[in-house]
Amino acid sequence: MKRILTFLVIAAVVALPLASFAASHKLAAGHAEFADDKTVTIPLEMTNQEDLVGIDIALKYSPGVTIKEVRFENTRVDYFDLKATMLDTDLRQIVIMMVPQISMTKRPALEAGTGLVAELVFEVNDPMVTAIELEPFVMEDPHHSNFFVYGSTKTGQWEQWREDPELEYGRVTLTAATGSMPKSYSLAQNYPNPFNPSTEISFDLPKASQVELSIFNVLGQEVRSLVNQSMEAGSHKIMWDGRDGSGSQVSSGVYFYRLAAGSYNQTKKMMLLK
Repeated sequence: MKRILTFLVIAAVVALPLASFAASHKLAAGHAEFADDKTVTIPLEMTNQEDLVGIDIALKYSPGVTIKEVRFENTRVDYFDLKATMLDTDLRQIVIMMVPQISMTKRPALEAGTGLVAELVFEVNDPMVTAIELEPFVMEDPHHSNFFVYGSTKTGQWEQWREDPELEYGRVTLTAATGSMPKSYSLAQNYPNPFNPSTEISFDLPKASQVELSIFNVLGQEVRSLVNQSMEAGSHKIMWDGRDGSGSQVSSGVYFYRLAAGSYNQTKKMMLLK
């Protein structure tokens, strides 16, 4: 019965009106944690701006690892009636369906906020893998994709609408999770590239350093300072949301990001496409 109800719920929300503020509704993968040499857990965090009455998540993951399970204990959705998963190890697909209430016992909607909603547990099959990449996908039959279903009575009557969240930090590095410190400074190519609307910049610090990470346009003008502070040794990642220092969205085109840390100075190119 629960499986039938799941498909009924998902079918109903697919047709809901789609609002236009997806940038405020996000999914993000956190830092990887190793239980042993082959088992790694990636926390999945979510930001919602209103009360949520339904969540659908559909992700594909990169080769070299296998999804083993999805955990919900001690998360924001731990109390939900429905927390169902479909894990396809051949197609490397993860589908998660979550609804607060499908039984007669009243359950509250998920209040606005940010925090953990699931933990993805992977087995590392290829010892050469240094990162797990997650990306959204759409399943057609039955339909699944990344969307939130909001519910509100602010207008005096019950209304529901759908938001398609963006996925941040879809690339999770595994090298830092093993506890080994980087042996040298390095600046990675941003991911994704080209990007829209946000991208992740990763870098390594072999020791605690004063770090400056800045974005420049093709004229060499500073668009935004992302980091200007002392940081601990280790692997770090910073997200740029495609906005300048005043908070305005920048135009499409080529941009440069520069890392200055200790005596290290490196610049790389990236492209914003709209």
